[in-house]
Amino acid sequence: MKWKLTSKVVVLIAFAVILIMLPAITLVILNQQKQIEMLARTRALTLFQMIVVTRQWVSENRDRIEPVPAVATKELSQYADYMADFRFRITSDQLVNRENSPTPFEERAISAIKTGLSEYHELGKDAVLGDVYMFAAPLHINQSCMQCHARQGYSEGEFRGIISVTIPLQDMVKTITSNNFTLIFAAGLGFLVMLSLVSYLLFRLVISPIQVLTNAAGKVRSGEYGVKTNIKTGDEIDELSQAFDMMSEQIYRNEEHLKAKLSQAVEKYVELVDELKEKNEQLDTLNQLKTDLLDSIAHEIKTPLTKILSYAELLNDVRLMNDAVGKERFIAALKRNISSISSMFNDIITMSRLEHGQHTYHKIPIKFKDFVKTILEVYEQDIRNKQLEIKLLVGKDDVIQADGESFYFVLSNIIGNSVKYSYPHGVIEIGLENLGGEVKLWIKDNGVGIPQDELKNVFSRFYRGSNVKSEFPGTGMGLAIVYRVTKEHDGRVEVDSKLGEYTMLNIYLKLY
Repeated sequence: MKWKLTSKVVVLIAFAVILIMLPAITLVILNQQKQIEMLARTRALTLFQMIVVTRQWVSENRDRIEPVPAVATKELSQYADYMADFRFRITSDQLVNRENSPTPFEERAISAIKTGLSEYHELGKDAVLGDVYMFAAPLHINQSCMQCHARQGYSEGEFRGIISVTIPLQDMVKTITSNNFTLIFAAGLGFLVMLSLVSYLLFRLVISPIQVLTNAAGKVRSGEYGVKTNIKTGDEIDELSQAFDMMSEQIYRNEEHLKAKLSQAVEKYVELVDELKEKNEQLDTLNQLKTDLLDSIAHEIKTPLTKILSYAELLNDVRLMNDAVGKERFIAALKRNISSISSMFNDIITMSRLEHGQHTYHKIPIKFKDFVKTILEVYEQDIRNKQLEIKLLVGKDDVIQADGESFYFVLSNIIGNSVKYSYPHGVIEIGLENLGGEVKLWIKDNGVGIPQDELKNVFSRFYRGSNVKSEFPGTGMGLAIVYRVTKEHDGRVEVDSKLGEYTMLNIYLKLY
């Protein structure tokens, strides 16, 4: 992503340079033919002059040439055919020897030179040499030639024939092509160097600062304010950097101010929501408490009231008045049901006082064994009826620090539950153990137990185990009060149970 602007600029520069270079390269390639012709003409003209000089020397030294100069020139031409890569011939339209008859090119050259041209040339094909340059220039009679040609009717300066030179073009084409390739390669290399240099300068002077600004803008867009670019180029980009830094700082200040204001508003809103939520929960709790309380009272009071009414009517029966044993049994039943109703209302009153903080705790030393015995006397009849065994594992002088009134309810409730839910002929253990910084009180029975998945609910108000609801009376407030009172004593209560086998409550109190 960071190279996209650089790429665009480099591509544009490359495209512009290529557009400029293409016509030049095309002109070079098109001019190659002219260069080849020029080189071939120069070489041909040089050879022509050398042949003329050689011929002139032969003419002037004819006495040293056998049999005549013309034969020497002919032999030189034949010698060049196999010793050199060029060919030359001397020919004329006025032949002395038919072996020197002009070729079609030479005929055209003779005709053209007779019209006044100083030279004639063509490009052509040769079966052996391939592409060739054919050059022809005139021969005129000079003073040294008159020794042989005077008797043939020629005069000095008269046109006698032509010298034609055939130059192969293959080597020159290779040379020109190589030169052109070198030129193009050098131009391409220069182009790449120039493009690299321009790209580097463009990146350092323009792209890199723009990237810094782009990255900084991205950070601001993602919420990171107060970003500094610190570009020092001394040009318009520098000015843009300073403007961006000022804008970023201003945005940061405004953002912080808005955050502070928003935070205050949110805090107030959260406080109001929490307050409303708390009040709503309190209303829901009170409403549910009222509903649960009324349902529980209605359910729990129905059975004892029915029994009280039934026994009260029976007491009006004249026959019962003479049955002392039956009357005593009915009166005892009345007392038990009245006591059950009284206990239920006591639980309700106690829970209400604890919920509204109307109970003041006064912790005093309590001899635990005597305290427990007082409570057991209350349940003596029920213990006897079920033939339960009570194991009191407490020392005579064991003492706890507790509020007598509230803690009496705690132990009374737990012991009462153990008696209520124990099977006949069962065993109830009540013990105390000093753990150093705290004491552990436990009450264990081998009664109906509590389902494992319901143990977490035993300290909730109005909770009653699913396995005892229909068989045993109760309000479900007892253990909730136990939990509340224990917590007010800076202690804790734990429960362990196995369905159909046992239930054990452990209470931990600090030693003072």
